[in-house]
Amino acid sequence: MARKSKKVDFVNVSDLGGQAATVPAPAKTACYKAALYARLSEETEANRERATIETQMELLRKFVAENDDMVVCKEYADVSYSGTNFERPGFEEMIRDMRSGLFNCIVVKDLSRLGRNYVETGNYIERVFPFFDVRFIAVTDGYDSNKSGEELLMPLKNMVNEMYVKDLSKKMKSAHRAYWKNGEYSSGAVPYGYVNVDRHLQPDDDVRENVQEIFRLFLQGSSLKEIARQLSRKAVNPAAYKKMRFGNEIPEGMNTEWNCVTVRSILTNYVYVGASVHNKRDRVNGKIVNVPEEEWIVIENTHEALIGREDFDMVQERLAENVANFHSTHGKNGFNHARFNLVGKKIVCADCGKVMGFRTEGTRHVNKFYRCKTYLDTAKKGCTNHKVSLDAVNKIVFETIHEHMNVCIDKEETVRRMNAKTNNLKKYDIYGKEADKIRKELQKTTEVKAGIFEDYRDKLIDEEQYVQISEKYAGKIKELTARLDELLKAQAAYSREYHIDEDWKAVVEKYLNKRKLTREMVEAFVDRVVVHEDARIDVYLKYDDVLNDLKTLSAEREAV
Repeated sequence: MARKSKKVDFVNVSDLGGQAATVPAPAKTACYKAALYARLSEETEANRERATIETQMELLRKFVAENDDMVVCKEYADVSYSGTNFERPGFEEMIRDMRSGLFNCIVVKDLSRLGRNYVETGNYIERVFPFFDVRFIAVTDGYDSNKSGEELLMPLKNMVNEMYVKDLSKKMKSAHRAYWKNGEYSSGAVPYGYVNVDRHLQPDDDVRENVQEIFRLFLQGSSLKEIARQLSRKAVNPAAYKKMRFGNEIPEGMNTEWNCVTVRSILTNYVYVGASVHNKRDRVNGKIVNVPEEEWIVIENTHEALIGREDFDMVQERLAENVANFHSTHGKNGFNHARFNLVGKKIVCADCGKVMGFRTEGTRHVNKFYRCKTYLDTAKKGCTNHKVSLDAVNKIVFETIHEHMNVCIDKEETVRRMNAKTNNLKKYDIYGKEADKIRKELQKTTEVKAGIFEDYRDKLIDEEQYVQISEKYAGKIKELTARLDELLKAQAAYSREYHIDEDWKAVVEKYLNKRKLTREMVEAFVDRVVVHEDARIDVYLKYDDVLNDLKTLSAEREAV
C-alpha cells in the first residue's frame, strides 16, 4: 500500500463567516480528536488586517501540535457574532458534530470565545460537554476539564465575561448620550430628507423638497392617499431611494411607490423642525422594546429644519382631528374587522402563501372582501390581486364543513351495519386463527435461535457456523413478524366494533345542527382556506384524513 503524505494543508478560516472547514488530522497517534473553535464579535478593517480569526486558529493549532494526546479533527469559526447568545452557525454546527460523535475534545482560545453568558456557558461546560464525554480546553485561561479543581475557576471566568458585556453596554449607552448632548447623530437610520455628515444631519438637496411638499399638500387639504399618489408620480419611496443613494440597484419586484403609512411617518417626525429625538427604543433581555414617549430624549436645534415649527404643530393638530373624526364615525376602535373576518389567518393566497388581507369598501363598509397581502404590500408587489368576497368565503367554508359532517355520520353508520354481517365476522375469525398460528411459529423460531447461541457459547459449533445459522433464523423471524403485522392490520380492518376518533365525533355532534358559520366552527374544523387568482376557493379541514380513512373502510365493507 502506498504511503500517504503527512503534509497538512490548513484552510484559512478568516473569510468563513460562520462556516466550518474540515482539516486533515496530522499523522500521529492520539486519544483526543479536537474541534477548534474561534469567534470574533465584529469584523472590522483592523481585524481583517490582523487576521484575528486566523490568529486564534494558529494559537489553537500550535497548542494541539504540542500535545501528543490529540489531533485536529475539524475547525469551526463565527465572524461578527456576539458571545452573549449561542445562535451562531459555526457553534451550532460544532454542537451537531459533537452529538454525532465526530470529536471528543473542544479547544478555544479563552472562555469568552465560547460565550460571555455566564449561565449558558457554564451549562455547556459543566453539563453538556461532560454528558457527551467531551474534554473542554480554554488555552490562555489555562482551563482543562480533565484537571481537578478547574471547576472552581470556570464560573468565575464566565461571570467576569458576562459582567464585561454588561459594562460595555453601559459604556456604549453613555457614549451615545454624550453624542446626543452635543447634537451629534451617532446611530440609527438617517431620516428621509437628510444625510449624515460627520455625525451631524444635513439636508439632502436631492429630496428635501419632497418632504416640504408633503407638509404643504397636507396643509392645503390633501389626504394621505392623495399625497402618496402625487409623490409616486415624481419620486421613489424612501426605502428605494436609500438603495439608490448608496449606489445599489433597486431589487426586482421591490415596490417604489409611496403609501399612506410612509407619508404619515414623515408628517409626525419631529426631526424636520431641527430637533433630534433619541431613546425611542431600548434592548431589554436581548429584545428591542419601545420606550414610553415621556422617556424619549429630545435635543432641540441640532440641525437645519426643513419645516417651520408653526406648520409642524398645525399638521399635528389636523392629524389629531382626523383621528377624532374617525372615532366619532366608526367608534373608538374603528371598524371591527374581527367581527366579520371569521377565518382570520387561516385564509391564504394560493400562489405566494401569504395570509389574505381583510378589506372593506364604501362609507358603511358595505363591500367586504379578501385580497392578497403580498399584492397589498407597500414594499413588494410580487403577486396578483386574488380578490374574493367575504360572502363567497363564508358560504363555501360552511358548505364544506357541513358536507364533511354529513359524510361522517353516513359512513360511520354504514361501517357499523356492514360489520354485523356474518361473512365479516367469519373473515375476522380467520385472520385471528392465522395470527395465532404465526405467533406460535414465531415463538418456536425465537427459542431455536436462542439455543444456537448457547451451542456456540458451549463450543458445540464454531463461529462461522453460528453466524450462518443465526442469520438464517433471524431472516425467518423477520419474515414471520412482517406477516403477523399484516394479519393484525387486516383483522383490525374487519373489527366488529369500529370507533371513530372521539374528539372528531364530539366536534361533529356539537356543530351538526348549526345553520350558519361561526368562528368556533372555523377553529374546530378548518385547517386553511386557499384562494386562487380566479377567485376559486379550496377548503382544507383538520379531519379530512380521518374522514378519508372512514370512507375507504366503508367502501371495503360494501364490496365484501
